[in-house]
Amino acid sequence: AKLVDAALASGKIWEDEGFNYIKESFDKGTLHLIGLLSDGGVHSRLDQVQLIVKGASERGAKRIRLHILTDGRDVLDGSSVGFIETIEKDLAQLREQGVDARIASGGGRMYVTMDRYENDWSVVKRGWDAQVLGEAPHKFQNALEAVKTLRAEPKANDQYLPPFVIVDESGKSVGPIVDGDAVVTFNFRADRMVMLAKALEFPDFDKFDRVRVPKIKYAGMLQYDGELKLPSKYLVSPPLIERTSGEYLVKNGVRTFACSETVKFGHVTFFWNGNRSGYFDET
Repeated sequence: AKLVDAALASGKIWEDEGFNYIKESFDKGTLHLIGLLSDGGVHSRLDQVQLIVKGASERGAKRIRLHILTDGRDVLDGSSVGFIETIEKDLAQLREQGVDARIASGGGRMYVTMDRYENDWSVVKRGWDAQVLGEAPHKFQNALEAVKTLRAEPKANDQYLPPFVIVDESGKSVGPIVDGDAVVTFNFRADRMVMLAKALEFPDFDKFDRVRVPKIKYAGMLQYDGELKLPSKYLVSPPLIERTSGEYLVKNGVRTFACSETVKFGHVTFFWNGNRSGYFDET
């Protein structure tokens, strides 16, 4: 988060390769922003998203679509309504300035898009269908109506809201991702966004049927996997973490044993090793 804050504060984010890469699509295409709409600061931060929307519009983005994921895990359940109201005010101001800016789709983080460690690809597929194809079982005129309506269902909560898309008066999705568009996944933390990054970037992806694969310019907020170089483009350079405890122990011949539940194995491997996967020593 601090790296993104610094890049936004200095303006460096707008000068680097990643932003200038996606900027090439602004003239004729749509800028899509996908991620967790939350001020929790664990995977993303609302104020950073606001600054990216504002900065992109000031630098030529004429059509912007947000694909939001509601939190309720790192923040209070129900706080999604306030976050949506905040970003909708920003989007309304942009529309007054002639920028076509809207929320296009959404869903709860644990049910749509943000799976991790390849535990359940159907979560990512639900996100792909809503965000890329513009298809979801629930259709609404705006995101506030969507979340309030879906939350009214028995036992509903922000984490597990089903996918929805926003449609126009004719019932057509307002923001599918198509050829010529630009996409940014704005989560700065890797573990719950790297699976979508694979679907967006890998030509031989086979975890689910993508139906169609638009030709886009895609960048992550940061690079989510240094070993896979994924995404290949990113808005903020990832940190270089050296001399980790794990590496030190291996190089000094100390055997280690890491143990965790399935959904946390990355914390005792990838994160523990400085955002690196694989072995320090194959022997």
